[in-house]
Amino acid sequence: MKLYYNSKGTNLLEKHTILRFSFSLFMRIFILSSLFFLDFNLLVPQDHPVRTVNLKIVVDEKYKIIPTWRSDINWLITNASQEFEKRFNISFRIGLLDSWVPENAHNTVFGLLNDLRKKVPQENYDIVLGLTAQRGIAQGPSGAATYLHGYILLNESKLLESKSKTFMKSLLLHELCHLFGAVDLNEKSSIMNSENPGSKFDEFTKRIILLNRQRNFNPHIFPLPEIRLDEAIAIYSQRKKLNRKEADIHVLLSIFYLEKNDYESTLEECSQAIQINPQSVEAYNLSGIACRRQGKVNEAIQLYKKVLRLQPNFPEVHYNLGIAYSRKGLTDEAINAYKNAIELNPNFAQAYANLGLIYVKEKMADQAIEMCQRALELYPQFDRAISTLGGAHILKNNYTEAEPLVRRALKLNPELRGAHNNLGIIYMHKHLIDEAIQEYIEALKIDPEFEQAHHNLGRAYLLKKLFDKAIVEFKQAIRLKSNYYKAYSNMASTYLKKGMADEAIQNCQKAIEIKPDYAIAYSNLGYAYLEKAMVIEAMEACQKAIALDPELPAPHNLLGLLLEKENRIDEARLEYLKAVELNPELLEAHLNLGNFYFKINLLSDSASHYKKVIEINPDYGQVYNNLSVISFYQKKYSQAYEYLKKAEALGVKVHPDFKKEVLRMLKKKKKIISLFPFPFPISHVRDH
Repeated sequence: MKLYYNSKGTNLLEKHTILRFSFSLFMRIFILSSLFFLDFNLLVPQDHPVRTVNLKIVVDEKYKIIPTWRSDINWLITNASQEFEKRFNISFRIGLLDSWVPENAHNTVFGLLNDLRKKVPQENYDIVLGLTAQRGIAQGPSGAATYLHGYILLNESKLLESKSKTFMKSLLLHELCHLFGAVDLNEKSSIMNSENPGSKFDEFTKRIILLNRQRNFNPHIFPLPEIRLDEAIAIYSQRKKLNRKEADIHVLLSIFYLEKNDYESTLEECSQAIQINPQSVEAYNLSGIACRRQGKVNEAIQLYKKVLRLQPNFPEVHYNLGIAYSRKGLTDEAINAYKNAIELNPNFAQAYANLGLIYVKEKMADQAIEMCQRALELYPQFDRAISTLGGAHILKNNYTEAEPLVRRALKLNPELRGAHNNLGIIYMHKHLIDEAIQEYIEALKIDPEFEQAHHNLGRAYLLKKLFDKAIVEFKQAIRLKSNYYKAYSNMASTYLKKGMADEAIQNCQKAIEIKPDYAIAYSNLGYAYLEKAMVIEAMEACQKAIALDPELPAPHNLLGLLLEKENRIDEARLEYLKAVELNPELLEAHLNLGNFYFKINLLSDSASHYKKVIEINPDYGQVYNNLSVISFYQKKYSQAYEYLKKAEALGVKVHPDFKKEVLRMLKKKKKIISLFPFPFPISHVRDH
């Protein structure tokens, strides 16, 4: 039986992690990427430089019982290196020889391989080779390898019994071939024969190894470049035509098709693999990934669970399950799945990064930072982890720290949708709304189904007063995520700006139905009720919002408006001040304070808050008009005229008589000594 574990993150993160497990004579775990279709001349040119592959070798105490273990290792590596150098210009060099203490509970080579991956980090070496001589291993193969992660395990207990160095050399060569992309074949005398490996390097295997000659051993990067996928598909399809019932051929083709996002072909190849081997856990896992990406998440979860019933200790399948649970909004289940993956493989950078992303979504910034930092300790150039770390700092309002992280992530990967979204959030914080809109649009070019970017783009359009566009984006976000309560709430705000209070109320109620403790929805509901002069209902919604979240500024601003209506002036002022204390950038509260202080003739205080409104939104034309009135009453006629011109430039229709009087006073340049025959009132603009 063979297992492939292929995982691709979201947003979350999108790297392949594939394992293969074989219960034939030699158990194999491997992943194969694309193949280079070579000419019939399969020899490496003589002038081609030799590639040196560095090995980290670890041995357990059982292996050290062999008296000649050190010289045996040197003999094995030297002979394997000579074989590979002669055929492929690849040599092997022992970079480190160390010890390893495996768990005694493992009674299969595959279990020992997982233990090796868990306990021995790859660090800067290309391949980790674990050697054991444990007896009592269940009937099965003597070797295992992981293509993507560059791990090999050899059990030399049979060497103790047979004293056969030739056997161990064949075993090591077989596993090294797997690390360079070879697969088990139904071909007599081939080194890759699954039942009785021979000594021959068949033509198919040689093509594969030559294709993988320059493969990348970084566990976080797929070994072969994307441009070779079509070549791989071509050469495996050619082998498939021989119809030798080699299940691996179909599994590998499904991997290539999955990499090309051809999910129908992936599922077809998996189906053919299962026909040959009904217990092909790798085919079930790959089918699960294809189903998940097609939106059939429930089906994917069932397939992953089927794999784990057969082999419960595969970290990559737990990771895949975490992605699926996350797509379903099952946060606790996703967290547990990622934690299981990390428990089984503490060096699983993708799992740390995905867990960090969940913590960002759950507003758990400190936990997110910890997970991202763990991922980056393992892989410092991990673009998604860098972007998510930036998102975590955004949650903590550490925009100064967040921005260079997000820009670094985009420099590493300009196609990173989450980083564009995060940069948009940073621009929104800086009141650079147009720039934010461009970043959200870039995120949606990369992934049109990115619901968070649709939602954030809607918020940006709302601030630009492009209400119809905002509604379109909020509806898109809800289409993609039906329980997106924030989108419902913000759509309510948009409808309120359009004077559509009934629609606003409906959307607030929908948000509250999804999340009964969502204080912002109650706050927006209160504003909508106020618009319909339903003061009692507005007060109830406002008080509910404050009870749920006393630190939320908007309902305090609303309460100030409601208290003003009841002529409770001092209480209203305190609520406005509480709102700006909680959020010094809350435009509406500064606007209401400006109006409030003007009413009680505290013109300087009024002007101070109007100026804050302009600082937050320099295009708020009506406030320039109000400042002009205040300046006029303060006998600052030149300043009044400048404010008046700015208001007109922004489209405000100023009082014609007021403008005439400002010009007259400028011309005469003398003090006003009598009351005007007509009032010049402040324009009271209440924003929600």
